[in-house]
Amino acid sequence: MKLLIKSTQMLLATVFLLNLAACAEAPDSSNINATSPSTENNQSQDLKTNANIDTMTDAQVNAWLEEEAGDDKVVFKIGERELSVEYADSPDERALGLMHRRTLCEDCGMLFKFDSSRVGSIWMKNTFIPLDLAYISAEGKIVDIIQLQPHDLTPVRSSLLVLYALEMNEGWFATHDIKEGDKVTLLP
Repeated sequence: MKLLIKSTQMLLATVFLLNLAACAEAPDSSNINATSPSTENNQSQDLKTNANIDTMTDAQVNAWLEEEAGDDKVVFKIGERELSVEYADSPDERALGLMHRRTLCEDCGMLFKFDSSRVGSIWMKNTFIPLDLAYISAEGKIVDIIQLQPHDLTPVRSSLLVLYALEMNEGWFATHDIKEGDKVTLLP
């Protein structure tokens, strides 16, 4: 009987240790990032494998990253202003985002579309440009406008459920008198 109890205890201890090891290797699912750390790290490794961005000029990095992003653009309207920006609607495109770029033209930016409405969360790992972030609901209402600082690893969450996030140069929304509550209309 003592042997059976001892064997059962050893088996339970082994299962516990295996589960503990598996949890240590699993990504943190509590962090709801548009660009999750585990996906982003893999993307960074792919970038470094495909091109040595550390030795490129800023212009070369931007040109290469724009080429990697593809031709996906989206046209939308905020108030009377019509814009065409890069469109990140896949997990890989969202993971890459605007990372590694050193400059962004005045009216350039990126629109992220999440898989479904949720509390959005974005961080600035490997992002060199100070940005403004607008979280946008499924109905097209801007619910938050937040300034983001380069390389800040703090997840910045939306205050409500959102379907989109729009990143533009720092100060872009204020310069164009665009505020929380304004409507964004996607154009065909």
